[in-house]
Amino acid sequence: MRAALGGTAALLLPVACVCCGRPDFTICAACGTGLRAGVLHPRRVEQWAEALPLNPRQQPLPVLAAGSYDHELAAVILAFKNRQMPGLAPVLVPALARALREGIATLTTFGLPVVLVPVPIRLAARSRRGYFPVGMLLKGLRHSGVLPSAVPVENLLRYRGWYQFAGAQKGKNRQARVSVRNTMQAHGSQKMAQLATRGAQVLLIDDVLTTGATLAEAQRCLADSGLVVCGAVVVAATPAPDENRAVR
Repeated sequence: MRAALGGTAALLLPVACVCCGRPDFTICAACGTGLRAGVLHPRRVEQWAEALPLNPRQQPLPVLAAGSYDHELAAVILAFKNRQMPGLAPVLVPALARALREGIATLTTFGLPVVLVPVPIRLAARSRRGYFPVGMLLKGLRHSGVLPSAVPVENLLRYRGWYQFAGAQKGKNRQARVSVRNTMQAHGSQKMAQLATRGAQVLLIDDVLTTGATLAEAQRCLADSGLVVCGAVVVAATPAPDENRAVR
């Protein structure tokens, strides 16, 4: 009966694997295995992002990525973000969870409170998609029990009004991406003051790292408000646009 219902569903609502195109699977077993293998070992990737902010020792903001923006992981992220397939969130949540656990362990100081701040989404992008991809992943982490209640998620950033409907970062060259300075602003001054008083450490959360310009702008806004950004965790990292390899 289960097989018959599955066959009927495939006729009425045909789907294909977002990675290889195999019919009747949103992501087939082989591609799912490839994706999981590619995110087993989160790695530091800040050395590839030239627009990240530097500390007084001229070291870039540390960034931990679950995997490389390539092969199955790239295909799933593209479908999740740009093809309105929010049902793929559970596929990406374990990858982000593994990277986040390592980020909390290696990028933060034990004993001090940690807060996760997602990089905001432009209003035009949210209206087009109907959901906030990074926020959906963080909600999935919370519901799965991976994210401890002691680590809150705070939406402390938003884009300025004039930038809400600006063009997306995708497809822009390196110089255009670096020009996002002063496009964000912090909000929730009372909450930020409380976090700063407690000595909270901020981990920025984003989906894809390219040049690091967006993370740099988020870090600037929070630092101006008195918060300490100790690093960032992303689902995937990709080379800058003029260094891109072919993505299968």
